[in-house]
Amino acid sequence: EGEGDSRVSRGTIRIEEGHADFDENRHPSYYTVRLATRPTGDVVIAVKSGNPDKVKVYPETLTFTPDGDLTRTVMVIGKDDADREDEKATITHTVIAADSADEYDGLSVASLDVVVDDNDNPGVTLIVCGTERDLHCGPLDLRKGETAEYQVVLDTQADGVITVVIESSDPKKVSVEPSVLRFSGIQIDHGRTWPDWDEPQTVTVTVKDGTAGDTVRLIHRIADVNAHGWDVPIGAEVGRLTVRVVSME
Repeated sequence: EGEGDSRVSRGTIRIEEGHADFDENRHPSYYTVRLATRPTGDVVIAVKSGNPDKVKVYPETLTFTPDGDLTRTVMVIGKDDADREDEKATITHTVIAADSADEYDGLSVASLDVVVDDNDNPGVTLIVCGTERDLHCGPLDLRKGETAEYQVVLDTQADGVITVVIESSDPKKVSVEPSVLRFSGIQIDHGRTWPDWDEPQTVTVTVKDGTAGDTVRLIHRIADVNAHGWDVPIGAEVGRLTVRVVSME
């Protein structure tokens, strides 16, 4: 190329993954689309999900400008459904030639494959701190005589009653109240109802005895299933929480 040559190098577009696997109807996933070189004009890219009924993308159009940021973020959301199958989708990226700078016109852009983990497999979630589901802050550290609370909730709707029992590995040191939880997705006979399946129930933990360094496990098991569609066996462990006794100092 000679001095004063005004030709522009061919553009390059990179797809930089964040999390390609995520859960349906929960926190979204993100990835970025990046121009490797600053464009001489606008660059417009259409973003399209190959399975829009199950996997949504936002925004569906990315616009880059000559003096703007070279990176754009795309949000991917898995739509909740009633089946128990993981969903897959290929997200494609197409440069809109009529609206894009010449050096990016017709450029081929990589696609991104995503997997949405289904959330309809029966199970139990322990909410150890905060208010968000699946938020587990690790062991509960308590002094002798102290109490703490956490919550338990079903992951999927129960077409009937699900009973969860909580067992302390050393009840003389650590106790829980209540130790039996019942969840329901339907009206119970005689007008009585248990808390809804998606309503977290609070459990109080009390350290009654023990010395610093003692560890007690709280085991959560399915004690009874009177519901359709729940294939978790009776006695199955569905959650575990560790309580550590710490020094009084």
